[in-house]
Amino acid sequence: MRTLLLLLTAFSASAVIVDGIVATVGRAVITDSMVRRSLRTAALLAREPLQETEANWEVNRNRLIEQALLKEEIRISRYPQAQPDEIKVSLDQIRKQFGGPGPFAAKLTEYKLTEADVAENVAWQITFARFITYRFRPAVQVTDAALRAFYATWKPAGPKPAFEEARELIESEYIAGESSRYLDRWLREVRQQTRIETLQPKGAKP
Repeated sequence: MRTLLLLLTAFSASAVIVDGIVATVGRAVITDSMVRRSLRTAALLAREPLQETEANWEVNRNRLIEQALLKEEIRISRYPQAQPDEIKVSLDQIRKQFGGPGPFAAKLTEYKLTEADVAENVAWQITFARFITYRFRPAVQVTDAALRAFYATWKPAGPKPAFEEARELIESEYIAGESSRYLDRWLREVRQQTRIETLQPKGAKP
């Protein structure tokens, strides 16, 4: 029995090292496994090869730090979050994009993920989009002059259409860009007001 307890203790200590804490954001904790899961999910949904490099690891740790700040604001201000039926619809669409349940399951295995991992990401994307709409969209002033100034520097994927022909698309992209700027400014301010620590425990990086 004593030997078994020692083995269990050793296993637990090992698990702490492998999945060490890599950042704290206020009272929120980010672990290595959370960063790796974020990295893999992002690659899967972007249809990109899985590259668990140090640079990608850092990018995703920073992404989770920002998510922690956003989630705290969403919790405190009680912004609406993704509902189960919304998550289900989005997951169904993702399965179809990958060719159905079978091919999707194969991709999950390839990227070392579960469907629950993807569902968690989907739920966050829905909640995040809703937060941006409620929190920053009202601050964006849409005027004809602002849209025309944006159009002057606008570089669409294909041939550039006339302003009036593309007004709806121009307005959508303008609002998205301005909302993103408001978000960046908000994140900078909140970062300064929040205690954030980044750690490098043994075994944390690829």
